[in-house]
Amino acid sequence: MGFTILPICTNCGYKTKSIAIGGGRLNHHTECGAPALNTESNEIEEINLYEYTKTTIIKKKFLYFFSKSISIVTKNEKYIPYYEPSMFTDDLEIGNHNWGNKCYKKSKNFCPKCKSYSIDFLDEGIWFD
Repeated sequence: MGFTILPICTNCGYKTKSIAIGGGRLNHHTECGAPALNTESNEIEEINLYEYTKTTIIKKKFLYFFSKSISIVTKNEKYIPYYEPSMFTDDLEIGNHNWGNKCYKKSKNFCPKCKSYSIDFLDEGIWFD
């Protein structure tokens, strides 16, 4: 089961609606929510990490019956997820929100309005389904 967070800036008061992190028991194979900065609208939004990256598999044939698969992973350039190192200040004393191999800092995250590292991801609850 996933959980929800509420991004609030301690410097300018910027806040968004709650954002789900992870997936539920019934949809964890198709949904994996995460906070991300929309670079076009300059807002923090919830994205689905399964749709954020796209894997294309190309098969190349050689020597008549042999084939080799090559996978190409592309990312959606419109969003920057908050697990990227450029989106938070790395401080070892700050707690983390963890989901799988993704780690989100609880505070000192980048605020798109005041351009400072002052967004806190407040715990809002567990996501049951």
